[in-house]
Amino acid sequence: MQKKILGLSLSLAVPVIFTLFINPVFIKLNINEPVSTLIGFGVFWGLAFVMLFFTQTVENQPLATIGWKSLSWKSGLIAVGLGVLLSLLVPVLTLLISKVFPPSNSGTVAQVASNYSWWILLLSVLTAGITEEILFRGYPLERLQKITGNKWISGLISLVFFVAVHATGWNLAHIVGVVVPLGIILTGLYFWQRNLLFVMIVHVVIDLPLVFIALLS
Repeated sequence: MQKKILGLSLSLAVPVIFTLFINPVFIKLNINEPVSTLIGFGVFWGLAFVMLFFTQTVENQPLATIGWKSLSWKSGLIAVGLGVLLSLLVPVLTLLISKVFPPSNSGTVAQVASNYSWWILLLSVLTAGITEEILFRGYPLERLQKITGNKWISGLISLVFFVAVHATGWNLAHIVGVVVPLGIILTGLYFWQRNLLFVMIVHVVIDLPLVFIALLS
């Protein structure tokens, strides 16, 4: 149990503490935006590798216990297709939520895409799609379900931390209208497939339009 609690702290709490407190207070104030962004990417990649190492070495468990399994071509194509469909859902969700929340020029997809170079956004897409699935889906969903005995409770807990880590950089409308529903869908997809590579592909494809928007602008 102690190992699971330590693992969950590394997987869920540390990324949120870094994103909400350490990065804005100690890094962004002293370093320009592109460099601080790259540092953030490095931290998330580091944490993702720590969780893989932790699972295998500290817990002495195979990576399959956190969903790291091979993926068939058929499943890979399904993941790509779902990613495309969900990426098309983003503007629809944005339009619907704009009816409830007042429009904002900051923290939107267009604003974020215009603020960064395409290669930084590509790194962002890959970082989010790969590391967030390890940190907020694979490891915590499996370990929390063992602790709570309930996949819905484990899904809710991991979703709270997933949403919290997106609380900076995006406006409230995007968080409520896009991050929350897509977080729920990605959680459901993980429970459906129990395969990290599957949800990684879906996540990357969902976020990929950011890069194309930046290139076009």
